[in-house]
Amino acid sequence: MRIAITGTPGTGKTTVSKILSERLGLPLYNLSELIKERGLYTEYDSDRDSYVVDTEKLREFFSDRDSFIAEGLVSHYLPAEFVVVLRTNPSVLRERLKGRNYREEKVEENVEAERIGFIATEVFENPMGRKVIQIDTTNRSPEEVADLIERALRGEEIFDEIDWLEDEAGGNQGPLLL
Repeated sequence: MRIAITGTPGTGKTTVSKILSERLGLPLYNLSELIKERGLYTEYDSDRDSYVVDTEKLREFFSDRDSFIAEGLVSHYLPAEFVVVLRTNPSVLRERLKGRNYREEKVEENVEAERIGFIATEVFENPMGRKVIQIDTTNRSPEEVADLIERALRGEEIFDEIDWLEDEAGGNQGPLLL
């Protein structure tokens, strides 16, 4: 089984992936570390303090692996049967990222990416026939998120509808009754 866990930084990918790896007995790959260690990048972007991933080299690395959990911002580019998109309310995400001592620009760039659902949109626009699971981690413990993922892997329909833009506009309050 090949599982990709993606999402904006601060949504819980690393913690949830470690729990799942232990529970399922699958090897875990932290893509940030792997990309740096194996040189799976084209360049270093000093303005963003990050590496530009060579997606072809990354896919090649995973091409002969049948079972794994890959967690990271770009894991949805990998050949996986299940893609899990973790989401977090932007105001909560902002506080988490500030706690990591990210530069203000990086915090706001990631908060905006989450607010508009940048990664989720990438996944849904190119599902590649995979099962996609979207989970709001805002008010759930990592164990609860791992439980939901396991239920989805067993075939249960798990999918949180998330629209942070609606929340900010006062939406998601239920139907209007006239």
